[in-house]
Amino acid sequence: MIKFKYFILIGILSASMLVFSSPDEIYFIENSLAMNDELRECGVSNNMSTQNIDGAGLDPDNISLLNWNIYKGQGDDWQNDLSAFAKTHELMVIQEAMLDRELSDLLEEHDFNWIINTAFHLNEIPAGVMNMATSQAVDSCGFKVKEPIIRVPKSALISYYAIQGTEQQLLVANIHGVNFTLGMGAYRNQLAKLYDVIAQHEGPMIVAGDFNSWSKSRIDEVQQMVALLSLTALEYEVNNKTHIFGNAIDHVFYRQLEMLSNEVLEVSSSDHNPISANFRYTEVF
Repeated sequence: MIKFKYFILIGILSASMLVFSSPDEIYFIENSLAMNDELRECGVSNNMSTQNIDGAGLDPDNISLLNWNIYKGQGDDWQNDLSAFAKTHELMVIQEAMLDRELSDLLEEHDFNWIINTAFHLNEIPAGVMNMATSQAVDSCGFKVKEPIIRVPKSALISYYAIQGTEQQLLVANIHGVNFTLGMGAYRNQLAKLYDVIAQHEGPMIVAGDFNSWSKSRIDEVQQMVALLSLTALEYEVNNKTHIFGNAIDHVFYRQLEMLSNEVLEVSSSDHNPISANFRYTEVF
C-alpha cells in the first residue's frame, strides 16, 4: 500500500478548500501544566526535571502502551476504536492527531493527561504527534522538521513519566518520520536529532511512532539508531503491521523493560494498524 494522503492534502490545499498554516516556532498544547511549568523545544535546554510527582506515576508491573497513526480521524468509527484502546492502555502515542472537539472530549471522558506537539494547523485545528497517559508527564520537549519536497512539517515529542515506587523516569519518544525525500539526508538528520535528545537519558525508554521506514535504506538508519541506544524491537507472533513496499513503517522499541506481551490490532478506522504492548519495569535492569 502506497500512502497518497499528502498528495491528496496538497490538492485540497491548492483548491483553497482548507486553510493550512505552519508557524516556524514549536507549538505545544496540553491539558495540564508540566512540572517545570514550561514546554520547550528539545535542545534549547537539556536540564530535564528530575522531580517525580508524589504518589503518582506509571504502574511498574503493567506499563501498557498503544502506538497508532490515527489518520487525522478520517477513518470510520475511529472514536469507538480509540475509546476501547483508552480503557486498556495507560500510555498512548498517536501520530496524525487532529485536536478537534471529538478527540479532546474523548480524552477528557477517559481522564487522560495529554500533550500535542503541533506540526501544522488545518482549518485552525492543531495536528501533530500526541502523547497521552493516565499519569501526568514530569516533563516534555519536542521538535519538528519540514518535508523537503512538500514542506508539510513532521513533529516529534519526548515525554518523561514517573514510575511508582522508584526514582526512575520512563522516557517515551513519539516520532512521525519525514516521508517524501529525494535522498536520505533529511531522514537521517531527523533521526539524528531524535537520538541527540534521548541519548542523554540513562533510564528506561520507549521509542515509538510512524517512522515512514518504507525502504531498506530507511530501515538501516532506524536500526543504527536502535543499536546505538541499546534498544530492543518488539517481535510479533502475527505481524499485521502496516507495510509499504514490503517494509514495516510503524515501530515500538524499548530498553530496561521486560516485554510481557504485544499484539498488532487490525482496524478499519485508519490506514495504520495500532501496536499494543505491555511491559514490566524492575530495578534489576
